Amino acid sequence: MNLHSKEVAIKRPKPPNLDETDFISKLHDSLLLQILYLLPEFDAARTRILSNRWKNLCSFLPNLHLVMPFCSNIEQVNKFHDSVDQTLALRGGIPIRMFYLYYSKNCNYNRVHDCLCNVVSCKFQELDIRFPNDRFRFTFCWDLFRTCGSLVWLTLRGGFVINVSDVDVLFPCLKSISLVSIVYLRDVCFKNLISGCPVLEELYVERQLIGELDDMESCMVISPSLKRLWLSFALSGRGDFRVVIDAPRLEYLSIMDVMSIR
Repeated sequence: MNLHSKEVAIKRPKPPNLDETDFISKLHDSLLLQILYLLPEFDAARTRILSNRWKNLCSFLPNLHLVMPFCSNIEQVNKFHDSVDQTLALRGGIPIRMFYLYYSKNCNYNRVHDCLCNVVSCKFQELDIRFPNDRFRFTFCWDLFRTCGSLVWLTLRGGFVINVSDVDVLFPCLKSISLVSIVYLRDVCFKNLISGCPVLEELYVERQLIGELDDMESCMVISPSLKRLWLSFALSGRGDFRVVIDAPRLEYLSIMDVMSIR
């Protein structure tokens, strides 16, 4: 029996080109989210532009920063609002640690309330909403947020109107409030807001109403739990302004303006 040997050429696969292989995109979504958690918030948010998959993944980050660019037409405005609604819908009620929402001029105020309704459905700890200082003022819907017992930090800046009725408890867990360039319908609205936060520890109020006046003639800070207070009336547009502070646990006080203190 004759045995004939044959040479068999074995083709070895070429080593992968690390410059061309996309290992990241092959990872599971849960692992990609863990990677995003380790990145700085700004860098993690920038991955939204990579693809629709990355955009959807960013919707599940614990901190959401949504900034509206300048929009020159209604189509661009609605596109931003649709993006915000889609982001909140994808979460499906998953709690949010920090929600930052910044509106630019020409935003659609008719859709703002619907957006806030969707935000309330997610339990969040920190809320930061900013409106442009234009002619329109958005009345903040306090009744909508009364059911949010997880809110700890609140920042409102820009085109808001504060109108708070006399309530026993408004925010049971709120510890810090920042109010910048806010319009108050009456003095009692500000007083009711502070009194409705039984565990409030920090309060920052900055009046920026150049060329604009509201019906707030005095600032009454009455809080048995308040520890730190910042007040700035340098740009309030009102010469005679009265400040009353009743805070027995106050440890730090900063006031910017020329006024008498009782």
